[in-house]
Amino acid sequence: MSFFNDRTQMTVSNNVQNSVFVIMLTVMFWMFFSNGRNGCSLLYARRHTRGARLYVPVLNIVPNLIGAIICAYVAVQRAWPGFANCSTITALDAFEIALGTTSIVGILFIRVYYAWMRHRWLLFLGSTLIFANFIVGTVSFFAMPVHADENGTCIMVTEAYWPLTKFITDIITNLTLSGLYLYVLSRAFHAGFSTTLYAELRHEGFIATFLVIVSSTATAVIVLLDLVPGNAPYIYGVDTLINATLISRMLCRRHNSGSYTRTTLKLQTMGNTSG
Repeated sequence: MSFFNDRTQMTVSNNVQNSVFVIMLTVMFWMFFSNGRNGCSLLYARRHTRGARLYVPVLNIVPNLIGAIICAYVAVQRAWPGFANCSTITALDAFEIALGTTSIVGILFIRVYYAWMRHRWLLFLGSTLIFANFIVGTVSFFAMPVHADENGTCIMVTEAYWPLTKFITDIITNLTLSGLYLYVLSRAFHAGFSTTLYAELRHEGFIATFLVIVSSTATAVIVLLDLVPGNAPYIYGVDTLINATLISRMLCRRHNSGSYTRTTLKLQTMGNTSG
């Protein structure tokens, strides 16, 4: 006779799994909250500005605000299974992927658009990429059907086509917008404008681009191979957190160093000469 029967083992396993997810969601909540707090400080500092200097910090807050709300809500559901409605969680996840990702893409687009002196072709390209990311995020509501298991835990099954579509969209978006931005930085660097600053910006840009590609690739592999069955939204949540944190750190660090204004002006000059 075994010390534990199968039902007891399953209960213990579920309790351990829920505890792990609660801890992970708590950490994610704190990171989203910290990013959002820094974003609010940046927004407050630019409260009297207009245009891109105001839009960027607003967009920076969006994924972090939504992410913090979702993490808190799902953490409670994991701690007390049955507390939250699974359909609500699905809608919130789709909301985060659609608006959160689109906001991040919007920041990348604004950065490139003004660096290239607002070329019309770039407006069309950026609008297309933003729209594509929004549509892919919205479709996630239908691509990740959800049901509650016998313990009241929400389990989501991902349709095979959607992770691949999102991966392709993410890679194309990041390589296009980051590539164009890094091109302007390289021109500024080789032109001799504030060499140390642009060397730092280019290095920072390459690292951020690399990390985003690694994150997108790892997310796609984990979801497509179903390495964490029924928990794909958590994986996409981590991916969104990585992207949001990278953007937030770059914006807030540049703001704190006081070099944002002169950097933007010089990039616009280089963008104008490159057109």
